[in-house]
Amino acid sequence: MKQFSKTNTQLEEEINSFIGGNATLKDINKSSRIILLAREFDPTIYSMGEWLSNNGVAFRCIRYEPTEIDEKRFISFSIAFDRSKDILNPLSLGATAREPSYYWHNIARPDQEWWEYLIEAKQIPACFDSAPGDQGEKILTSYISGDVIVAYSKGFGAIGWGVIEKPESYKLAKVGGAEDRLKGDCMHRLSINWKAVATDLSEGIKPADVRDNFDIYHPLSTSVSIDPFKAKRLIEELNIKCKRV
Repeated sequence: MKQFSKTNTQLEEEINSFIGGNATLKDINKSSRIILLAREFDPTIYSMGEWLSNNGVAFRCIRYEPTEIDEKRFISFSIAFDRSKDILNPLSLGATAREPSYYWHNIARPDQEWWEYLIEAKQIPACFDSAPGDQGEKILTSYISGDVIVAYSKGFGAIGWGVIEKPESYKLAKVGGAEDRLKGDCMHRLSINWKAVATDLSEGIKPADVRDNFDIYHPLSTSVSIDPFKAKRLIEELNIKCKRV
């Protein structure tokens, strides 16, 4: 049986795509931390922690203790050893709202009829189990007003862009209804205001061109953040190549 292995370039592309946003492959493991959780720790573990922390690796041991109160079971936690220079998970009491950003969004099916429907319906989809509360719903409901979406189709690349203006428009379409175009698949939907779209998938900016000309890697999941500066350059090109809506 013939084995196929990925080249270093392919692996690097997949990692960069997975990271998304402003981060690059060079940013990986710059702030490594080790956290151990156990009932008890051997003292030699602390010696190892001291050595690691002296070499720039944050090290923390957390001890847990099961207890029972009024026939109810609980677990308490305490710090047994800590050599972390910075707070691992700082507590923030301020607002958690984020600013609008730029995202790849995979339309799931590289199909012309499906793409035409999404343009006409002014929607972006998500698949997964097409069930309430699954990852598809979480992705679409994570978008906020002002988020800029660059539509991606496997094999065709960047095929259009739009803006999320009504994040509350999310819905789970009814299987067998008028919006069911894929026989019960990809029923999570969110409204989008398309700004420019390729009337034919073949008119999109190919994945290799997106990578070589804009330093943006194809998305490995449904939604992946894009560096704003790079996204704006890509959108300028889409405005030139695609039909303005």
